[in-house]
Amino acid sequence: MSNSSNVQRSNEDGDVTVEGARMSFFDHLNELATRLKRALLAFIVAFVVVSSVPYPLHPFGGPNSLFGYNFLVITLVRLAEEDYKHYNFYVNSVISPITIFINVSLVLALVISLPVIFNEVYGFVAPGLYLREKKAVRKYIAPFAVLFTIGGLFGLFIIFPLIMKILLSFYAAFALQDLVELTAFVNLMLLIPVLTGLAFTFPVFLVPLVELKILSAKQLSSARKWVYIIVALGVSIANPDPTDLSSLPIIIPVFILYEITILIAKRVEKNRLKAAAAAEEARVPS
Repeated sequence: MSNSSNVQRSNEDGDVTVEGARMSFFDHLNELATRLKRALLAFIVAFVVVSSVPYPLHPFGGPNSLFGYNFLVITLVRLAEEDYKHYNFYVNSVISPITIFINVSLVLALVISLPVIFNEVYGFVAPGLYLREKKAVRKYIAPFAVLFTIGGLFGLFIIFPLIMKILLSFYAAFALQDLVELTAFVNLMLLIPVLTGLAFTFPVFLVPLVELKILSAKQLSSARKWVYIIVALGVSIANPDPTDLSSLPIIIPVFILYEITILIAKRVEKNRLKAAAAAEEARVPS
């Protein structure tokens, strides 16, 4: 939030932030609208690029091309179909293929434009944050991106094939034809990485709360059993696999991450005590 006249404020811990002194409510709304427009523009540009870029290895020609042009989005869906080529894919609506094309393009565009969207959101709220809060946010941007990426890839290459294997195994039991509805297949392929990616990022939200003294390692430890129960129920509800067999590969890594979070929280508190002791020694005259 830019402003020609600024004031400083501080909290009980001595953190300082700069606030605009003359920005009215409508000034804030105007800035919010401007930043939302930038974020929306970044998303639209990403969508146009993703939905029009060709498959780099074979941009033109071939039996699966559309008007002689191999769209990257269509090629990605075709490659996913190849992994289940022993099943026959079909659509139940004439508009299903273009719906799939748009949905995949939207998800990829959102992923690509997320850095710009986050930057605009952070740019709007940052002037109202204390210095320590700003450091905490910036410190965990990279870990969030890394954990979300790892969780997304884990979901795409481990959980999604496992779910499909479990779901398709019931075809033979019910003597069904090897038919798979393409829209449901693609939607599931888009949903699973998002769920697992978000599930892997929770340490990024807990550790800063410990640093800000909102949570403690003791509280995290004592809440362990309830967290495990809630996570298990949440994964079971969100998981499209009705057998819940594929929930275990999601739950176990989340439990491990929670234990790692507790260890990190203990280290944060230990370092805080060391820093406080060193500061106390510095104040004591020799």
